Amino acid sequence: MPEARMSWRGAALCTRTVAMLQAAEKLAKVPFTIIQGSYNKGGVTASAGTHDGGGAVDLAVDRLTAVQRKAVVLAMRQVGFAAWLRTPAQGNWPWHVHAIAAGDKDLSRGAAHQIAEYRRRKNGLANRGADDGPPGYYGMTWEIYLKYHPGTAPAAQAPPQPNTTISLGAMEYARTHDAMSGVWGADRAQVLAWAAHPKVAAIGKHETRPPAGVAWRVHFQQMTRKIQQRFKLPVTGRFDAGTAAVMKRYGYKIIA
Repeated sequence: MPEARMSWRGAALCTRTVAMLQAAEKLAKVPFTIIQGSYNKGGVTASAGTHDGGGAVDLAVDRLTAVQRKAVVLAMRQVGFAAWLRTPAQGNWPWHVHAIAAGDKDLSRGAAHQIAEYRRRKNGLANRGADDGPPGYYGMTWEIYLKYHPGTAPAAQAPPQPNTTISLGAMEYARTHDAMSGVWGADRAQVLAWAAHPKVAAIGKHETRPPAGVAWRVHFQQMTRKIQQRFKLPVTGRFDAGTAAVMKRYGYKIIA
């Protein structure tokens, strides 16, 4: 049977992955911020399909120290993730931890390949370099971890903690660019998800992604105009101060 799904901190994940993240967060003693979850087919080209299925998660670590980044990778591996620290030098992405839950029933083909590469002590990238993370956990799974830590709380006991921070810089970038990953890509997705929420109803649920043949930047401008029309703001297609003020009324924090 497939894994049971849920929304946690604004990301689509399965309950098993969430339980693993909760345990790893306690070990790392660092709050986790999710920039990409699972079941995100075609969402981020740089992910090479690893997030198309379940068990995949990317964590933002660009604002953490080097020591904290290492602690996050170690903790993720300790509970059964194949986890690596990804750097801007390795690809077109920000600092983040990329992780795949070993043993997940919904892994995409790309994610399953990364698990196999992890067990071969590889870095999970196309260059098939040597693993650059803490060794010693290549055979770990969540079930093995639970066997020796039976008191670990299940995911269902923790309430969702959605991300409510939106960057104005990300919104301006979204107006003129198509490819967006990391925290900024998550901000764009968060704005559209908010606009499609029944309590807002500025756009339809089917409009959280562009239709075939429409560029992301064009789609985002169109959806911004609909938001502005819904709240009787000047219709510019630019996520401006007035648009930001509306989101603030819904509890969002707007940053530069």
